Amino acid sequence: MNVHSPVRNYVPNPGQIRSEVRNGMAGLGFSTAIGRASAAIGDDVFYDRLLEVIASLVEADAFSLVRYSSSGAPDLIIPREIRSEVAAPYASGLYTLDPFHDYWRSVGSPAVCSLRRLAPAEMWKSRYALEFLRAASISDEIAVFLPPIGGASPTLVVDRAVGEFGAAELATIENAFPLLAGLHDAHLKAIISHGLAADATEKPLRLLDRRGDELAANSAWRRLVADPRGGLVEALVELASTGNTKALLPDGRLVVRSALGADFGAAPGGQCDQVEVSAMHAPRADPNDWLSILTNRERQIVELTLEGHPIASIADRLGVKRGTVKNHRLRLYQKLDITTERELFLTYVQHLRVTGA
Repeated sequence: MNVHSPVRNYVPNPGQIRSEVRNGMAGLGFSTAIGRASAAIGDDVFYDRLLEVIASLVEADAFSLVRYSSSGAPDLIIPREIRSEVAAPYASGLYTLDPFHDYWRSVGSPAVCSLRRLAPAEMWKSRYALEFLRAASISDEIAVFLPPIGGASPTLVVDRAVGEFGAAELATIENAFPLLAGLHDAHLKAIISHGLAADATEKPLRLLDRRGDELAANSAWRRLVADPRGGLVEALVELASTGNTKALLPDGRLVVRSALGADFGAAPGGQCDQVEVSAMHAPRADPNDWLSILTNRERQIVELTLEGHPIASIADRLGVKRGTVKNHRLRLYQKLDITTERELFLTYVQHLRVTGA
């Protein structure tokens, strides 16, 4: 077994990367790949960028992201599509013979592992090797088990179709491990502390996996859970029993439950619970200012929408992705207690009538 020892300090330190790491740069180049990964912290393409970092270090035939869990089957997150003749046998039960799956269930420690050095000799004659590895054209793999969230590790996997990875290549990735783990740690902190939103105000938020188990929660969420008068525990019971996506708290705020995508690295197919301000109970500095409960970015989107710009045009003008605009619109609709663009225009007209503008 060749396993990199657990990392206790996940703060990236480029000075620790030895010369063989720099000499192994390819494609984008190591520095460029690190820059792209740093810029993607908190974004949905973050793990794609981490795979680019791995690609700049070693030559390989395929790169993927697999979420290995201590209590369930692995989730293939990247690539987002895979041939059925490869995916079906694995998902049907061959994953139980996956040495990486066994490693995470039995050891569960952040590490860099080589399939050739980790797997027992008899594995190469098993159904896993004959039916899965052969179909997937995998001769050797390196798995980078990143620090877990909720017992599961988003794992960067590097495949080689012919031959195996050498000791120098494995050492190259091992030396880069503290940097990869540090970027991953920063990404998770960004997701939790900023509530998957662009504004920096900390709102109570937690992430759940697809089974409903809590993976992580920010400090604001934990404070509200501990408050006996906060009503959060009761609201969560209501969400679970009714299947609704919103529940009202005693102070007028809403607990909003939203689904996470199948390619969300930290919790694929999971859920996000977040406490939002309800438009009916939101404090307003000016009772006539109907946009006072929105963030600056949300106000910009409202203004551009009222000017007649579609989502694509708004995204171009603000320099963001269309999906980001859609997410902001969903949140501002929730705050204004509306559901459509038509209602947004009606609210605006009503405001004009009230103010006499």
